[in-house]
Amino acid sequence: MNTKTQIVIMVCLFIQFSAQGQNNFKDFGSISKAEIELKEYDRDKDAEALVLWDVAKSYFVQIDGSFEIVFERTTRIKVFSESGIRWSEVEIPFYQEGGIFEIVYDIEACSYNFENGVISKTPFDVNNAFDERVNNHWNIKKFVVPNVKEGTIIEYRYKIKSQYMFNLWDWRFQWRIPVAYSEYEVKMVPFYEYSWSLQGANNFDSKISYVDKGLSKFLGPYSYQDMVHKYIMKDVPAFNSEEFISSINDYIIKLDFQLAKIIYPDGATVKVMNTWEEMNNEFLKHRDFGKYIQKSEKIAKKLLDSESLNGKSEREKFDIIIEYVKNNFNWNKIYSKYASKTPDKFVEDKFGNCADINLFTIGLLNASGIDSKPILISTRNNGKIKSNYPYMHSFNYVIIMANVDGNNILTDATEVLGLNDRIPLRCINDKGLIIQKDKVDWIDLECLFPSQLTTDIEIEISDNSAINASITKHATEYDALYFRTNYTDDLKKVKNNLDATGFLIVDTTIVVQNQMNKELPYILSYNHISKPEFVNDKIYLSPFLNETISDNPLKQKDRTYPIDMIYPKQRIFNSKILIPEGYTVEYLPSDKNMDNNLFELLYSARSEDNQILISLNYFFKQSVYSATDYSLIKYYFNEIVKKGNDKIVLTRITNGSN
Repeated sequence: MNTKTQIVIMVCLFIQFSAQGQNNFKDFGSISKAEIELKEYDRDKDAEALVLWDVAKSYFVQIDGSFEIVFERTTRIKVFSESGIRWSEVEIPFYQEGGIFEIVYDIEACSYNFENGVISKTPFDVNNAFDERVNNHWNIKKFVVPNVKEGTIIEYRYKIKSQYMFNLWDWRFQWRIPVAYSEYEVKMVPFYEYSWSLQGANNFDSKISYVDKGLSKFLGPYSYQDMVHKYIMKDVPAFNSEEFISSINDYIIKLDFQLAKIIYPDGATVKVMNTWEEMNNEFLKHRDFGKYIQKSEKIAKKLLDSESLNGKSEREKFDIIIEYVKNNFNWNKIYSKYASKTPDKFVEDKFGNCADINLFTIGLLNASGIDSKPILISTRNNGKIKSNYPYMHSFNYVIIMANVDGNNILTDATEVLGLNDRIPLRCINDKGLIIQKDKVDWIDLECLFPSQLTTDIEIEISDNSAINASITKHATEYDALYFRTNYTDDLKKVKNNLDATGFLIVDTTIVVQNQMNKELPYILSYNHISKPEFVNDKIYLSPFLNETISDNPLKQKDRTYPIDMIYPKQRIFNSKILIPEGYTVEYLPSDKNMDNNLFELLYSARSEDNQILISLNYFFKQSVYSATDYSLIKYYFNEIVKKGNDKIVLTRITNGSN
């Protein structure tokens, strides 16, 4: 296809987008030749796929004198490459809480391919959709559009009916692939007033508001018209997130709604957006939150040996109680801000969600004289809390704050292998709300404790030209938690993880220390065998044997959101290489020294006697860096890659050599 033809197709396609923006739902199933022949997106030629259009509307329907909200969505996607096939996997989240629930229905989906000169359609069998439970409140309807390949157009639509009036469905204008056209229409009734906020952009391409001119509607004797708001964005770039981001929910372009006021037909109003103080008190009075803590405190005497706590310091009592809960109760991996059962039932079952465990632990701590409070948080994947208004729906998890010897300690009794005075990585997300009576306080969740991973390597090149390496890793803090969780002390599991390095692991040399002794570093030792690189009687050797990173994780030219490393990271690599007999050192990398308030890098290489000693030490001193530091952090990673993978060169000694 020549350039002129491509331009004509693009012009036709954008004209089609404009037309579809006016009447999207009627165009479902109407695929144009221009869309089929489209090979790439002019604004992002490397895009794996393109959202041709994504259109939705929310509106209110009366059911027995009250309202429900219906959400309708229609989406069309063009797949450009094999990697874009993943967009055939569709996920629809839906909510439930108590007797309030959402229903997903009227799912239709199909794929379109251009085959043998005609457009062929492959429909989706709705019986192949299935539900997956996320937690007590969220489920996901999942399905896969069939027969999708390079060049396919994917199309689907569905509806959701909800009794949950507190918030309208949010709308994401931005995807991880570019979006050519996005539209969200909301038809408001005069009995519910919602506030809204736009994240990630200053304005819309188009925002239209008008009173529906259709027939009047009635609620009892009162007539009303819908107020229609339509929000449109065009040519939205892909959200190209990379490493070190908490959640795309915090930065992606989206529109959020929340119920602010209920207006009754007689003119009476009820303000829905309470103050933080009112929300705190509501939690403290709740049967499955504040009342649950009180009941847990009352049964503490039946569970704890008071004699064993006598004479103990506050820190000793704290550790005894946290360890008691960790050793006797199991987390079912469900996130929640409310307990799912009574304390008595929890003690009987020996398992529960995060609220069951942590609210119960708060009760035990308070019973022992340690002042403890619940902290409501939003986990990293859930996004940051917006503290400008009290939005209970944003919180999805609860942790513990205990005042021990005058210091506030954050902890989470679900993390069995973690230190008692640390919270899990999933919980390190900006700030949390302290739930206490008539007082609003937030606590910073940022981790200031550096985690250190030290790798000691000893290399010997044998007579049969094999590299025999002895490696020992020492890990502290969150690095230790990573190894205790993912490697454990199960030698088979450790071996499976080590095999991924591509080296030949000597099974009998694997040793793990301090798996359960969390106060000490996790230590892993093992030997592996590999082949050196020989070129013209020279040996080229990477002194750290691919233990350092080989590629910069930061790829973008610039970045508008923070670099969130979760916790400060220090990495130390020490390599001792025995120079094989008959060889001498031809090249050693140069030393490097960098140190400032953001980052430190120390690199040294020297040869003495019959061995080479090389060390690399780098330290990211902050857990979160601002977007303005992006170019610097990217540069630091480049230096790590460069020095960590710089090879030494050994050359064979010949007659006449020194």
